[in-house]
Amino acid sequence: MRPALIVDVETVVDADMARRVLGQSDLGDDAALALVAPPRAGDDVHGFPKPLYHMVVEISVCALAGDGTVEALRPLGPQPEERALLHGFWSGFGRRAPGVRLVTYNGRRFDVPVIVQRSLLHGLSPAALWRDDYRHRFRDSHLDVMDVLSDYGGSPALSQHEAAALVGAPGKLGVAGDDVRQLHAEGRHEDIAAYCTCDVATLTLLFARLGAHAGWCSASEREGIEQGLRDALAALADRHALYGRFLDAMG
Repeated sequence: MRPALIVDVETVVDADMARRVLGQSDLGDDAALALVAPPRAGDDVHGFPKPLYHMVVEISVCALAGDGTVEALRPLGPQPEERALLHGFWSGFGRRAPGVRLVTYNGRRFDVPVIVQRSLLHGLSPAALWRDDYRHRFRDSHLDVMDVLSDYGGSPALSQHEAAALVGAPGKLGVAGDDVRQLHAEGRHEDIAAYCTCDVATLTLLFARLGAHAGWCSASEREGIEQGLRDALAALADRHALYGRFLDAMG
């Protein structure tokens, strides 16, 4: 199989960026965000804004070698400094590109545009991602698993939790993306890091279990990925209870 870097990003909305774009520094957070992402319905304060309005608060990765060995499973934080997180991503990706396959879930629509646009905000170069064929939708150098499952937009997209249920993998375990804003406001960065890393673990299982059918990996490589994931989660278990819960849910 091709070496892979499996990535997930957690963000919170950035009212400062909204004020910067609007040129209205005196606006409150909700008012600024309402102008760049109008309210949808019900109790929503604002709609889902464009990638540039999402401040990165965690990036987690799982690195797979060409034989299916799990080389690393970890958050790049936990730390509140967005630039340091993005620099850490580019440092790791830059060492592995162009040979590594980038794997995301909804990454073409969200994670990658967020990483690129917020990196530009901080003066960091996206050159490692903009070269070769990472931006070619059908070549799988950037493998967006959600895109594949929806037949590249031919059918409704599944959430990662729904996709996990299809292949018997753990999905969300009591924390969801909507909780990240509150966790960040409370300074609970370890909770965000664990949640993000378990999302990467779920995506790694999706890659392995679907990949044995799609040709991304062989059956024996799938077994190696799953065992390596168990070992990596066990090594993280003393850092946060969520890792142990995920490991138990894997069976």
